[in-house]
Amino acid sequence: MYEFIRESNSIERITREPKPWETLEYISLLERETVDIIDLESFVQAIEPGAVLRDHTGLNVFVGNHCPPPGGPAVVYKLRELLYELPKKNPHAFHVAYEHLHPFTDGNGRSGRALWLWAMYRQGRRIYDGFLRTFYYQTLEQHQDDTER
Repeated sequence: MYEFIRESNSIERITREPKPWETLEYISLLERETVDIIDLESFVQAIEPGAVLRDHTGLNVFVGNHCPPPGGPAVVYKLRELLYELPKKNPHAFHVAYEHLHPFTDGNGRSGRALWLWAMYRQGRRIYDGFLRTFYYQTLEQHQDDTER
């Protein structure tokens, strides 16, 4: 878990070593049978204090060249739908959809990777040396699946 958190943090340019409380937050999330919006909000608040769910009009964010859907009730509806699908959805596809939605004002990358890990464990999928390497292989598999359709 420590290495996963370290890698996830480094993607966000957080270069410090993971704190013990971070490990506990990840473990708490991963031990849940299901993940709902309240669970996720709690996780995001722990890893990124001050970040909030973009449930009100005007809570808009921009991520590089990506412009997620505008803040408001539709974000909550879509997030609820994604979390409902999480146990059975391809973790790669879930992660991409979650990051495109960008449901929080901050902490989306780390929470999205934590949810990806939750789905990987629940579905008994293989993790190759962390998130980036596994996600890379999943991207290739997804592309192959899309090409064969």
